[in-house]
Amino acid sequence: MARKTKYDLNTFRTLLSEGKTKPDIMQAMDIKNHPTFNNLMLKLMDADKKYYHVQDGKTSATVKQTIVKIGKRSTLTLSAKNMSAGSFKPGDAFVVKFTKNKITLTAV
Repeated sequence: MARKTKYDLNTFRTLLSEGKTKPDIMQAMDIKNHPTFNNLMLKLMDADKKYYHVQDGKTSATVKQTIVKIGKRSTLTLSAKNMSAGSFKPGDAFVVKFTKNKITLTAV
């Protein structure tokens, strides 16, 4: 038997059906953490025998900017940690374009 929760599943269901985002629902219901939100989603889906989809919010796929410096031997080194944002691997080839204050690498 499922444990009792202090959150109202009817309110949760209403907010989901209105198309609210995850951060909006968490704020409206005073949910403090994501595991609690996820548990409520599971309880609601189990109770209704229905799948609910919720928007994650205003997060966008941002690319983290990394600062690298030209070394003593005029080399520019990109570490594996720097390259982890893409699907690059050792041995990949790139076309290099130099413009004013800009270097562009394009995978071949």
